[in-house]
Amino acid sequence: MRSTAVISSKGQVVIPANLRKRYRLKEGTTVVFQEDRGRLVLEANDYRTIYALQGSLRGLPLEADLEEDRRDARKRENER
Repeated sequence: MRSTAVISSKGQVVIPANLRKRYRLKEGTTVVFQEDRGRLVLEANDYRTIYALQGSLRGLPLEADLEEDRRDARKRENER
């Protein structure tokens, strides 16, 4: 899908309504601009998803699991 918009004198761009609806962009949505191989890419930055995960890994022995994986990898490497 291709849409066009005009940049205002203040550098503002209006995202066409059909794209706002498709990508659920609402007032207050934070967006990120990034360059990708000579193109400008706009992405919604939905912090709500990140915040929803906050604390979900609490209590899991992640560091112990990583250390065990490292020991196993070293052991396999030494056996070669």
